[in-house]
Amino acid sequence: MSARDVWFGNTAWPSGASPGAFARDVFRLADAKTDREKALAFAHWLIRCMNRGANLKLPSMGGYVHCADPLLLFTSWGHNECTGWGWVATEALQAAGLKARRVVVHDSGHTFYEVWYKGLDGEEGWHAFDPFLGWWYTNDRGEVASCEELTAHPDLVAHPRPGGPTRLGHHPERSGVLKRYQFHDQLDIVQPVRDERLYFQPKAGQSYSNLWRPEEPGLGIPANADGSGAHCDIALYDEEGRPRYPEHHEYWRHYVWPHRDDTFGTQVVRWHGCGALRWQPLLHGAAQAESAAFAVFEDGTLRPSGSRKHCEVWWRIQLPYLATYLRVNMAADAGGSDLIGLAISTDAGKSLHPFHWAHGAPPKLLQLLPSQTPSLRGLKEFWLRLDISSQQPQPKLRIRGLQLAVGYQLNMNVLPRLVPGANELFVEAGALDGVKLAAEWAFTHPQGERLESVALDRAGRAARKVDLDLAKPSDVVMRGVTLRCLDAR
Repeated sequence: MSARDVWFGNTAWPSGASPGAFARDVFRLADAKTDREKALAFAHWLIRCMNRGANLKLPSMGGYVHCADPLLLFTSWGHNECTGWGWVATEALQAAGLKARRVVVHDSGHTFYEVWYKGLDGEEGWHAFDPFLGWWYTNDRGEVASCEELTAHPDLVAHPRPGGPTRLGHHPERSGVLKRYQFHDQLDIVQPVRDERLYFQPKAGQSYSNLWRPEEPGLGIPANADGSGAHCDIALYDEEGRPRYPEHHEYWRHYVWPHRDDTFGTQVVRWHGCGALRWQPLLHGAAQAESAAFAVFEDGTLRPSGSRKHCEVWWRIQLPYLATYLRVNMAADAGGSDLIGLAISTDAGKSLHPFHWAHGAPPKLLQLLPSQTPSLRGLKEFWLRLDISSQQPQPKLRIRGLQLAVGYQLNMNVLPRLVPGANELFVEAGALDGVKLAAEWAFTHPQGERLESVALDRAGRAARKVDLDLAKPSDVVMRGVTLRCLDAR
């Protein structure tokens, strides 16, 4: 019993399924028709929905490497330095049908992206955007300048013309702006289009809760010296005390915490997002296991089929985002010679990483946290093994409960939030096998706590309209959106 290729969202907010889907929705929401209109709309929304911060490193080849996957950088990690912004923007625009390229200044290592389009002046050419610093420069014709133009006319940077963003989105003394915009040694980079997208693949009884403010910030993937999870370093207020991005401020100001480094002191910056898959697989019997041997499932419990039988059950866990932690809670009836083991595998059982505890039944809570080795950090899929056995002639060994919570990192800025006016909430699935789906939006309205939901009981799409008669985005405080996969019986 499971569902395949599931997604849910709000058509009033750009899709978080992939960079390309996000760009296409931006074009639709902005009613952008020309390539010029699309490029400008995308630059605006990318700053709204991307964070600036530490690079993502993934486990690989016996160590850690920087991530070059724009899908993960955008949907799961949600922030990066300038290189990651360039990867995401180039992937998104190319996947959405525009001609775009990533550009790196060789000497400074700073990354931009350029989009090819015809300007209002009738001339076709490249136009350079620097989303990481939140800026672009216009030429004397009022169009976004290219890297080539900025190289030939550095005065466009030193004395900006009207038409670009009104404020630099970074501390001016720390931005190194004049150095970063020296393009005499630029590198044009061919970036193949991946055009991958996310899906949920839920099993019966699973729920995925995605939060705009993390329940436990320390359980995010560590990115800072204090151990806290990944989050943005764009302060809400600038060096003059004004909102740094006033056009985005209403969307950001409810989701902030004090930053803790020497860049902005205790200025508030945006939270990182997080979520968790929760599941009690024993409640759904053998049907939800990948494999089971010498296992008897009875009324939500598990026992070995006899004495000296090695009962081994495997469950496969699939996430659309990067896993951060695993918590396991279980109760067991066990005697002195009974054995209980738990292990995780990243390769369907070819290798094992056991949980370790003292003799006897496991403690009430077992955890694999982001800072531990091994951990789940960087995984989107793994297998969990439970093995039990007894030497008793008449075994009394029984597992009476198994609660799993798998945390994951996500970019909260592309979660399907509600906005003032018309919202169309939807959930869709490629296939439903013995299950039904429900998506629930929890938020705080000026008149109190609210919950809106959409249900789906057959393959396809279900949607419903929600109208919010509110004046501004900050009138809605998003809390969480949860996908539930329920037994259809």
